[in-house]
Amino acid sequence: MAPYMQTLARTAEFKRIRFVRVDIEAVPAVAEKCNVKALPTYQLYKNGEKLEEMSGALPSKLVAMLKEHNVKDAAGGLKKALGLIFAIVGGIVGVIKLKHEVEAREARAIKEEEARVLAERTRKQKEIEERRRRVAQAERGLPATPTPEEEDDDDDEWEDDDEWEDDE
Repeated sequence: MAPYMQTLARTAEFKRIRFVRVDIEAVPAVAEKCNVKALPTYQLYKNGEKLEEMSGALPSKLVAMLKEHNVKDAAGGLKKALGLIFAIVGGIVGVIKLKHEVEAREARAIKEEEARVLAERTRKQKEIEERRRRVAQAERGLPATPTPEEEDDDDDEWEDDDEWEDDE
């Protein structure tokens, strides 16, 4: 069975299994501790716990035992798959959220620019209207009337004048 065991140990199907051959004549304490009664005896361990044992030179039975316990932990695989799926979904949700935030910022910037342009157009239109009004007044020979801004400036002069005294 030794050559057959070496062949099994080299196959890709059983690469997760570590094959160990123990010469019980050289180390009888191992045979005693593992309760070996016949030769050959095959014992399968996982994390220090014995899973299964078989005695006898039966290659097909040995392969069946190895295949039964060589299955990957389904829960671990499922957990990894679910974790990956959640990570992908979380990433997609994050990208969508970021996209909406960027679009909202761009929309605000566009509205602010439109408001600024509108305010500038309104200011320019008022300046044009004021110039037209003054030209029309000048053509009719009327004195120029101050604009509301100019009237406000005149009030400021009187308020700031230190010479102003109240007659009480």
